[in-house]
Amino acid sequence: MARLMDTSPAVPASVPPLEPVGLHIRRTVSLAFPVVLARAGMVGIFTADTIMVGHYGSAELAYLALGIAIQSIFLLMSIGLLQGTMILASQAYGASDWREAGAAWRAGLYHAVALGVVFGIICVLGEPLLLLIGQPAELAAGGGGVSRAFGLSMPALLIYICSSYFLESIQRPRVGMYIMFGANFLNVGINMVLIYGLPGFVEPMGAVGAAAATAITRWAIALAVLAYILTLPWRDGEDPFGVRFRAARWWLEARRLGGKIGRRFRQQGIGMAVLMALDAAAFQTLILMAGYLGDTELAAYHIVVNAMILILMMAIGCSSATSVRVGNAIGRNDPLNLRRAGWVGIGLGAALVTPFAVLAMLVPGFIAGIYTGEAAVIEVASVTFLVAGLILTVDAAVATTIGALRGAGDVWPTMLRFIGSFYLIGIPSGYLLAFELGLGAPGLLMGLGAAIYVAFVLLIFRFRVVSHLPLKRA
Repeated sequence: MARLMDTSPAVPASVPPLEPVGLHIRRTVSLAFPVVLARAGMVGIFTADTIMVGHYGSAELAYLALGIAIQSIFLLMSIGLLQGTMILASQAYGASDWREAGAAWRAGLYHAVALGVVFGIICVLGEPLLLLIGQPAELAAGGGGVSRAFGLSMPALLIYICSSYFLESIQRPRVGMYIMFGANFLNVGINMVLIYGLPGFVEPMGAVGAAAATAITRWAIALAVLAYILTLPWRDGEDPFGVRFRAARWWLEARRLGGKIGRRFRQQGIGMAVLMALDAAAFQTLILMAGYLGDTELAAYHIVVNAMILILMMAIGCSSATSVRVGNAIGRNDPLNLRRAGWVGIGLGAALVTPFAVLAMLVPGFIAGIYTGEAAVIEVASVTFLVAGLILTVDAAVATTIGALRGAGDVWPTMLRFIGSFYLIGIPSGYLLAFELGLGAPGLLMGLGAAIYVAFVLLIFRFRVVSHLPLKRA
């Protein structure tokens, strides 16, 4: 099967020559561009929800923020585990081991369904969870309703994410991009009806309506990506990845969670799951802390964090592309181009985000006004956006460095450095600045920024070490 991008021999007689930086940039951008748009599309759904709910009312925006906070921890934990798909499939693809790449996808799919059901049930219990951690009854009721709606679509979202990782690993990233384009239009259309209501037919549902629209959209994208992958043998005229549906084989594999490759999948994915779960817990702890500052501070903090995540999708896309290219280089036993692919990806991730970081510092009030028309929220968000501008570029570099290390299979050391920065630096300094020094939402983000700067230094040095170690497939 011809590759769409990297065309170096899979099993070279000697170490491949070092490719020019310009070629690395072109290949990374070619892979990253559709991944960036696909990742931005995923966050775009939440952004549309936030903007549309923000114009419905600040109280509903607070409900949405809490509902997202509940699902985010479990969602990111699942995303971390499913990155085992990307690690195994990209390295297998680099070695031209097509069957193993397909087996990695199937193993990821079985885990996606299982995790989606378990964590979906937990999200349905959102209201008692919010009450348990001390949130006011009104906020718990509103946030719990949002969490319930999200929980019903958790399996669908994880199926899509696992499948998109597989497609990126085999150099077909545009599929996810096209699906997410359609998903955003679908989500906005349903939002219009469910958030604001349709006179005589549908009562306004506010934040819960936004969550319900997102749930419907998630099931649509899951069905779309499954349809694409399962029809690959019919369109290509062959089945090199072994994705043709065979009920008996799939059922046997599912009962064993993928068998041998499933165990390798978990060995790689569990570390990333722990990393992302603890990262999400730290991140959402700051959001819950913002809740104790009041509705205005919580709404402002949620707006800024949402905008940051949308901007960082460029870096996340570049991170995924870097991970795939580093994994492909390991499969080819190509240490020189592994290092260059990693450094090029890290530099590109930071460069793509920098203009938006500058924009956040130049026109913070304008950006905040896109999300809400309430003056009090805009005032707090404007100051918080100034802090965000100082963080974004470094945060992008951190994200792409993690991607390079992930592609190399360096999971646990990366996790310890990244998470240690958040728990030892981010949360304590965020509490001190926001509550003890009275800086509110901007103080919380300053604490997060301190953790990001420390993580950047630790991870850059880690990649330098890992990129010079002997190559070994996961």
